[in-house]
Amino acid sequence: MKNVTVSLVQPLVSKDNNNNFEHVEKLIKEACQHNPDIICLPERWFFLDFENTPFLEIIQEERGMQYQYVKRWAKEYNVPIISGGIWEKHKGYERPFVTAYYFDSKGTEMFRQDKIHLYGLEKKILESGKKLQVFRDAKLDITFSILICFDLTISSVLTDLAASNEAEVIFSPTLIPKTGMVNYKIYLQARALENRIPIASCNSIFEQLGRNFIGQSKIIHFKKGSLSPAQLLIEEASKKPCILSKNINISFPSKIRKKRNNEKVQVAGLKVIKK
Repeated sequence: MKNVTVSLVQPLVSKDNNNNFEHVEKLIKEACQHNPDIICLPERWFFLDFENTPFLEIIQEERGMQYQYVKRWAKEYNVPIISGGIWEKHKGYERPFVTAYYFDSKGTEMFRQDKIHLYGLEKKILESGKKLQVFRDAKLDITFSILICFDLTISSVLTDLAASNEAEVIFSPTLIPKTGMVNYKIYLQARALENRIPIASCNSIFEQLGRNFIGQSKIIHFKKGSLSPAQLLIEEASKKPCILSKNINISFPSKIRKKRNNEKVQVAGLKVIKK
C-alpha cells in the first residue's frame, strides 16, 4: 500500500511581510512534527499592497525573495515544499505570472507550474501559463500536479488531464474568499470523485480590498474498500492559522481510477447531434 503524508500550512497574512516570513516558517516547523512527505503553502501568503504601491513595483523578479525563502526552508527543515502562488516577473514576458515551485528536501527546484486559468482582474494584468506539469518524484514514489486555485474550479479539464497522465494526487494552492467557500468545497469533492484522485488544497486567512479569506483548507481523500459508490473522506482546517496534516492512501484511489478512466474513454467517442 502506498501512502503520502501531506501537511497544508494555513497562515494569517498581515501587511508586514517580515512578519509573514516569520509566521510561515513557524508553521513549517510545526508541520515538520507530523513528518510530512510534502508541505504545501497557499496561493497567497505574501502581502501585495495593491492599494498604495504601483503594481509592477510590488511584483518580485523571477526566483526572487519569496522563492529564496521557500528554497531555504525546504533545505533547512529537510522537507519537500510547494511554494504556493508567487507573483513574479519572468524573463521575456511583459506581464507577471502566478507561479508555484516544488522544492525537494535539499532545497533543489524540481519543477514549477504557472497558473493557467486567471481569475477576474488577473486576466488584465497577468500572463497565463500554457503547460500543465505532471511530475514524478522518484524519491517519494509519487506522481502529482499542482493546480492553482481557479485552475481546479473553472472546469474539470485540467484535473482530467493530470489524472489521465498518471497523477496520483492534486495539490491546489488557493485563494478563496468567504463568499466562495460553499462552492469551493463542492468543486473539490466533484473533481476528486470525477477522477478518483485525492486533492490537497491550501487557503490563506486575511482581508484585502473588501474580501475576507477565512482559511478552511481541505484534504479530500477516499475510504479504502468502497468501490462503488466511492466514499470521500474530508479533512477541513479551522478558520485560524494552523496546520492540516493527513496520511493519504493513494494506492486505493489509483486502483479505482483506472476503471473510471476506461469509462470516460467510452463516453468520449460519442457523437453530438444538434437539432
